[in-house]
Amino acid sequence: MTTRPRITVAVPNYNTAHWLPGAIDSVLAQRFADFELLVLDNASTDDSLAVVARYDDPRIVCHVNERNLGFAGNIRVGCERARGDYVIFLGTDDILLPDFLDEMVAFLDAEPGCSMVHGAAAWIDAEGRRFGRSDPGWARITPGAEAMLGAFRDGFCFTTMVMRTAAIRATGPFDERWREVIDLWLFCRMCLAGDIGHLDRILVEYRIHPQAMSQVMGRSNLMFRRQLAAARECFAWPGTAAIGAAHHLREAELQCARTAFEVLHTSRGEGYGRYFASMAEILREVPAVLLRPATWARIGFGLLPRPAIEALARLRARRAVARQDA
Repeated sequence: MTTRPRITVAVPNYNTAHWLPGAIDSVLAQRFADFELLVLDNASTDDSLAVVARYDDPRIVCHVNERNLGFAGNIRVGCERARGDYVIFLGTDDILLPDFLDEMVAFLDAEPGCSMVHGAAAWIDAEGRRFGRSDPGWARITPGAEAMLGAFRDGFCFTTMVMRTAAIRATGPFDERWREVIDLWLFCRMCLAGDIGHLDRILVEYRIHPQAMSQVMGRSNLMFRRQLAAARECFAWPGTAAIGAAHHLREAELQCARTAFEVLHTSRGEGYGRYFASMAEILREVPAVLLRPATWARIGFGLLPRPAIEALARLRARRAVARQDA
């Protein structure tokens, strides 16, 4: 491509050749056509490069790292190489619905005070079946100080985040120490750069399966450790104090613990020992979470026999699908 595209769709990839065609096809099917599709291959050892080579579209650019830079390092490369006014990072196992780029670009064009916009997502399983959606709770536009807390309280889907490329580059050095939660770093840095927009319309299908990075991290309590460290760091940034958000730290810590308790039962796959060790770690760091009645309900749920936990999880998924179909 010789002309500058309006938006860069970056696809970080490492050994996910089986998912890659679905992600690429969903970008090529977009109603909005002024994009570049930047595949960021992190030194894959599978057939990922052969998959990309099957596509004959000048908007597709494949960058191959000489070595595996880790998730955060690959995201940094995407931020550096993006040529569009806006940039989005699409998970290889996720799907963009055809109006996604059109609606997100239109939003940011109309709202110059927003440094980024994100949106709702449908949850799909490994076979592509919908079984739920992200929780509502975001306003159409949220001031940056409140949005930083919202990142911990209400959550967000990285694949839906469309950021102003210039805002990313103006935030200062890219901090790869955040590793697997580099999406949270980007979200918080965008909060310092302006308001945060949100579209409560499902334009993304976000795949949740046992091998997904977030699921693996949740089972080992690593997600809790990473998010808690992130909260304690970002609410101490000088820029956070400047926008009046530093006082949200305690609530952000509580939200990290709440989220950890919501997935604590998944650690039962490694036995009660892992379950109680994870629980003890959460309570040691944020003991105030015990004051929430929901915490005790989660503890009780996690103590059930594994077949009961799995049966209740399937029932919840069926009910979520029924609500969507209603």
